Amino acid sequence: MRTEWLAKRIFRSGQQVPVDGEYGDLWGTRLALLKGDHFPPHPQMGDSKWTFRGPLGTGLPAWKRLVDGRQTGER
Repeated sequence: MRTEWLAKRIFRSGQQVPVDGEYGDLWGTRLALLKGDHFPPHPQMGDSKWTFRGPLGTGLPAWKRLVDGRQTGER
C-alpha cells in the first residue's frame, strides 16, 4: 500500500488499521498502531477521524512489542 494514498485517507474509530504506522486523530492524539488493530475512540471526545502520519521509524514502542510473552509481529 502506498504511503501517499494513506496520507490522504481518513479512517474512523472502529475501522481496522490497514498498515503498521503512526496515526493521528483530530484532537492531536498520536498512536503507533499495527495492522489489524482497530482505530480507538478518543478517551474524552469519543469517536474520531484518524490519518496516517508515517511509518514506525524507530520501531515499536516497548508496550507494543510484547503481548503474552511474544512479539506482536508473530502471527
